[in-house]
Amino acid sequence: MAEKINPPAKVRRAEHDPYKMRSIEQILALFDGGAFLADLLDKHRQLQIDLLEHRDEHGTKGCQGTMTIQVSYALGKSGDVSMGATATFKAPKKPPSSAAAFINEDGELTLYSPLMARMQTPVRDAEDYDPETGEVRDVD
Repeated sequence: MAEKINPPAKVRRAEHDPYKMRSIEQILALFDGGAFLADLLDKHRQLQIDLLEHRDEHGTKGCQGTMTIQVSYALGKSGDVSMGATATFKAPKKPPSSAAAFINEDGELTLYSPLMARMQTPVRDAEDYDPETGEVRDVD
């Protein structure tokens, strides 16, 4: 590695730098003239609404989402920093649609329960019943 004959002197900054970025919000406001931050906040609000709607429709199972912010930095030769930012949002996944049916003796789907078929056959006649009320009397 080559030695530098005259390394650059460190720049002394004032104690109080009015241009210093002091919060992540200030840094995110730099991108696209503040449009990135405004869009980020709108999408964050929509994610919260999506979570509430998912809870109301499907309950709390699987009621989760994510927000990922990625800021990349590239340092230039003169101390300048190029920055890029992306934000991705993942709303809660809707549960799969559900249905129920039965499988008959031929291996086909049917809505008719095989248990009901067994209960209803064979039909039997009640011989001892009250003709006025229709009540079936026990045979002893």
